[in-house]
Amino acid sequence: MTLPTTRLERLRSLEGSHFWSIGRDVLVDELIDRYRMGAPFLDAGAGTGAYARRLGPECFWFDTGPVEPGGLRASVLEMPFASESIGTLLIRDVLEHVDDQLALAEARRVLRKGGHLLVTVPGWPSLWGPRDEAAGHLRRYRRVGLRRVVEQQGFRIEEIRGYQFLLLPLVIAARLLSRITGEERAEREERVGRLNDLLTRVNLFEAGMAGRRWPKPPTGSSLVLVAVKS
Repeated sequence: MTLPTTRLERLRSLEGSHFWSIGRDVLVDELIDRYRMGAPFLDAGAGTGAYARRLGPECFWFDTGPVEPGGLRASVLEMPFASESIGTLLIRDVLEHVDDQLALAEARRVLRKGGHLLVTVPGWPSLWGPRDEAAGHLRRYRRVGLRRVVEQQGFRIEEIRGYQFLLLPLVIAARLLSRITGEERAEREERVGRLNDLLTRVNLFEAGMAGRRWPKPPTGSSLVLVAVKS
């Protein structure tokens, strides 16, 4: 099997098919419904824009790299949108790549009063490794650190929850194995073969918990935050 060679090809291979991406999309769906988040939507750092297109014509999107037709090429640090023009802002797995204070200040600028901010970031700093460096991460987050940086920009936090809580032991084991063997390749966690269906079911079960108001997973390989511009 030939692996994707460009960032856009890699994103196309993951979005809509990989267990992590499928579960994350459903979790975001559930939270949008639960909090009755309103349009217009903006998906910042949207990759290929696949999820943004699912939300329909009232969702704008952009990314820093090459983008599919319909998207803009822009940065979360300087969003090409008017102040207080956005009802719901999605910043999914972007803050770890940039100056998060500047990005969140820009988020506050474009959001309307009462608008929702939904953020996902990698959790557990102890999981840091060569894979994070290859992805261009600057940090992984703890709950307290994520809460602090968002509140510093004047947002009111509605909830913080973990994602991939149920699969966290497998993630930890994979990272530990990589350290023991001295090898950590990104495709190891992206190309899981026949296990993808099983892992997808686990993540979909966990994502569905958000819609049923079950207890929130306290942690996970990712953290998810919902906040409101007050």
